[in-house]
Amino acid sequence: MIDLRSDTLTHPTPAMRRAMAEAEVGDDVFGEDPTVRALEEETAALLGREAALYVPSGHMANQLGLYVATRSGEEVWAHEHHHLIGDEQGATAVLARVLPRMYSGEPFPRQELLESWIAGVGDVHRADPALVWLENTFSGQVLPLAEQRRVTDFAHAHGLRAHLDGARLWNAAVHLGVSPAEVAAGFDSVSVCFSKGLGAPVGSALVGDTDTVRRARRGRKLLGAGMRQAGIIAAGALHALRHHRERLVEDHERAARLAERLEGLPGVSVEARTNMVLLTTPEGRAGRYLEAIAAEGVRAIGGGARVRLVLRQEITDSDVEDAAKAITRAAASV
Repeated sequence: MIDLRSDTLTHPTPAMRRAMAEAEVGDDVFGEDPTVRALEEETAALLGREAALYVPSGHMANQLGLYVATRSGEEVWAHEHHHLIGDEQGATAVLARVLPRMYSGEPFPRQELLESWIAGVGDVHRADPALVWLENTFSGQVLPLAEQRRVTDFAHAHGLRAHLDGARLWNAAVHLGVSPAEVAAGFDSVSVCFSKGLGAPVGSALVGDTDTVRRARRGRKLLGAGMRQAGIIAAGALHALRHHRERLVEDHERAARLAERLEGLPGVSVEARTNMVLLTTPEGRAGRYLEAIAAEGVRAIGGGARVRLVLRQEITDSDVEDAAKAITRAAASV
């Protein structure tokens, strides 16, 4: 079975396992784990920020970013398909207790939409906005940095903060040929993931200024995620950060190759986005395609009209060729 459901499925490499086994550790709740501290300091430096906080998951990094930037009853502006909205169990309402105001279509809000939303501020009937949310990459799609800057500049000009869900920020940086700090520029807080494309077994980070991270650290403890000798898992993330960022281009190249092999599938459009290939099928038929693809030995995820295939470190050139043949056979059977 060739498993293309997600890049989170990657196993630690032998070198990563050695780093984890040999990690120097301490009590991180007391700030005394040297490996965690090294990971946080290197992450903050790469993203051009003062500080970073290591957390167990991207979900938590996002929720802490929301928690420290808002007060109960305020608004966060986000896309209807952002991870924050559709994949975090409604935690915006449960934890930070804020109201999402959502837009659709393109992965960033148009200027006229922002202007119309900000025009209503001060109306006693509506929630006050506090935070603008972006995601890069967005379902594998890289956002233009000029659009990010436009949105963050607007937010700051009107007294709002801006957060970037950068779970796959590393992929965006490689695709654009820029530093991670350039992708993160302009945001008050940024979340990044170590367990997706970078292939570490556990963890994400929230970065920002010193006060933002201090408050997020208290929030992490509030949620019961104070970790003790966490250097064992942080070592895997640190190894990934130091050794696996540049190789992401290989995943992008394999995704492009897989998309090329799948061009021409009857009734299906094919698009490569960084390390993902998206198949758009007739509406409502993604489930049938997923079943047929699985029967041919390839695992994927999707719903509605879309099937998603994700390339990662353990997927080889041979796997790409075999997957392309299997998916072609599956599409013919559907």
